[in-house]
Amino acid sequence: MTGDGQLNPITYIPDLSPSAEVHRDHFIVCGLGSLGQQIIVNLTKFSFDSFEVHIAGINRQPVTDWEVDDLSNMLSQPPIIGDCRRDRILQQAGIDRCRAVLIVTSDESTNVQTAIAVRRLNPKVHIVVRSSRQGLNRLLSRQLGQFVALDATELPAMTFALAGLEDNTRSVFNIDTLQFRVVERQITQQDPQYCNLPVHQLHRQHVRLLNLKPFNNPHQPIGWATTASSMFHRWQPHVRVQSGDQVAYVEVKALSHSQIVNLPKRTNPWRHLLQGIGDVIDGEWRRRLWAFWRSSEQKSLRRMTAIALATALILWTIGTLLLYFFSNSGISFTKAIVLGAILILGGYGDVFGGFEENDVHGWVLITCLMIATTSLLMVIGVLGLLADQLLSSRFEFLQRRPKLPKENHVIVVGLGRVGKRVTRILQDLRQPLVAITHQLDNPALRNQIPLLEGPLLQQLQEANLANARSVIAVTDDPVLNLEVALIAAETLESEDRPFTPVIRTLSQLFSDNITSFLPQARSFSVYALSAEAFAGAAFGENILGLFRLNQQTILITEYTIEHGDSLNGKPLAEIAYGYGVVPILLRQSQPNRKYQDYPMPSDDLRVHMRDKLYVLSSINGLRRIERGEMTPPRQWLLEVEAPLDPNLLPEAESLLAKLSNIQLEHCRRLMKTLPNSLQLALYDYQAHRLMQELKRFVPIRLSPLK
Repeated sequence: MTGDGQLNPITYIPDLSPSAEVHRDHFIVCGLGSLGQQIIVNLTKFSFDSFEVHIAGINRQPVTDWEVDDLSNMLSQPPIIGDCRRDRILQQAGIDRCRAVLIVTSDESTNVQTAIAVRRLNPKVHIVVRSSRQGLNRLLSRQLGQFVALDATELPAMTFALAGLEDNTRSVFNIDTLQFRVVERQITQQDPQYCNLPVHQLHRQHVRLLNLKPFNNPHQPIGWATTASSMFHRWQPHVRVQSGDQVAYVEVKALSHSQIVNLPKRTNPWRHLLQGIGDVIDGEWRRRLWAFWRSSEQKSLRRMTAIALATALILWTIGTLLLYFFSNSGISFTKAIVLGAILILGGYGDVFGGFEENDVHGWVLITCLMIATTSLLMVIGVLGLLADQLLSSRFEFLQRRPKLPKENHVIVVGLGRVGKRVTRILQDLRQPLVAITHQLDNPALRNQIPLLEGPLLQQLQEANLANARSVIAVTDDPVLNLEVALIAAETLESEDRPFTPVIRTLSQLFSDNITSFLPQARSFSVYALSAEAFAGAAFGENILGLFRLNQQTILITEYTIEHGDSLNGKPLAEIAYGYGVVPILLRQSQPNRKYQDYPMPSDDLRVHMRDKLYVLSSINGLRRIERGEMTPPRQWLLEVEAPLDPNLLPEAESLLAKLSNIQLEHCRRLMKTLPNSLQLALYDYQAHRLMQELKRFVPIRLSPLK
């Protein structure tokens, strides 16, 4: 205390420095294909200073094609060649001291077998598996424990779908009954909710600002703010959004009951009738008839019909020859042909006259009876098979199928797992689309989406390519995807409108090369996108999805707060600005084992044991949280004057303790000896909010210390 009874400025600086002890984590990557190599690259991003990451790689065959230069040097030992299901190979890779095993071979059966072998050798290791079998994944998760399964092909589906739309939406995802939407748009003078407002006012009850790119210099951050992120929170709170600036934000809304249950809508028979009439006028039935005949489920019917026709022709020939040569009445050859046809059509009585006497030998009568019986059985068989086909397909030929859109639609080429997921996303967004596939493995899709079947390149023009909004090529053949994009770009070269073909590749190098000579296209490597999710999952995080924003991959991550967690007990302000992430949902654990949800939670809320925290983060943010590496806050000097109304001091004390992370008793000591000053460690957004809230109760001045 000073001589005039005032407190000396007290400095409160949280201990954010990492431990000096070097921490080492060992990982094993089984499968060194494109996905495995990209995972190694992302795992090495977690290795820094006092936190070392050691990686061992296992592959069945020697790796001859490294996609990244010096990738083999990122491994702690030379790649181990052998079967990753073998105990000897896993022990050679260090399974006994391993923190996590990432099993990402191209054979899902091998992945599952390896996961079981790993759990037997190390009951505590965390297992991350590449698998698309969701039912099996849930069963294995319950039986093995510490088990995460991700589908490397479906994870980036949202990225492909939204890239083809070329609108403001960057991602849409659901967490239970809440739907989150990431939007990126350019601000105009006609946007009063954004234009000329300071950025701190863009953080609203259901909205969080993610990124801001000024119109005059989009590659530089605005001002300077204490933050760990190269993308989030990098602008000063007082900076105003100007016309022409580009902003990205995430917004949340509660899903309605119908959206959650997804109840089917009632159909209108009159509308179906009018639709059918329109299809006839447009010539749609000709296309449907041809597609029905060429469909895979008609193969058995066509085969049976061909056999029946060939048999009928043989029986007709035999009957004709018998009647011509062995009839005592000497009928002509023409009449024999006619009688043979009547015979195979079931007219045995018409040919031989029932009980009337005839001049035909008995063995001829028996042979003709066998011919008629065989012909009748063949007809019954074909009709029965036709009825079975119609019933099994639910009279698909007669059902109403969606019409091909004429314009402003998206063409999805390829209906594998990625293509099907992309079409579902586009349907959820109510975007008109046409899907093209060479061979359909799910006939039910014909009645759900506009569909063209046949050679992919030939069907492009049938899909009204000239009026399409975009083409998304997601077949398993990257070269075919490129060819589709080139055809689309050439067709629309004379059109004076934006057009962005989207290309799926399996190699990041191929994607980079495509971008260099076809700049209007957007090319994505599914493995490069998914690898960051696998790397995050290796540290025990639950990766719900990903999307692209500002040339970066953003991961949607769920944290369950446990004992010893680096997030336990921290306010959301330190988590957001210190680690460089964006909290979008806090689910606080209640005594009755239920959760209370806080979407877009306030900075002053704290996370505790058993809480669930959902954040948007880059791979760098996950790395910082894993290492406990926080960017230190800025130092501020808070000067407080005596208020006109002393009754406001208790509220000022509580508010200062709540927003500054200072114990309440220290705040009371400060307020009892006004005027006084206090040195604080706050992030810029914390300091701005503290000044805005506290000045309503006491006269203050908050200034940064150099």
